[in-house]
Amino acid sequence: MDAVIGKAEQKIEYLSSDEEAMKIYYEIEKSLHERSNMISSVEKRGKLEVSKNLLDILDDETIVEKTDLYVEEIKMLR
Repeated sequence: MDAVIGKAEQKIEYLSSDEEAMKIYYEIEKSLHERSNMISSVEKRGKLEVSKNLLDILDDETIVEKTDLYVEEIKMLR
């Protein structure tokens, strides 16, 4: 196991000294972060849409419980 860790450390050291590899790494990291933000945004919009459909049949507290939104967000939809 120590040999595997040693190889990994060598690889990290090598890659971190390679400017082009680091640039690629940071671009990938940025892309993954942006993708995560987009997914979160879509999930939030979906929860808001579901909440709108529940406004006429459920109270605010139940909608909050089922959607993980804040009471303030539900009240803004009313």
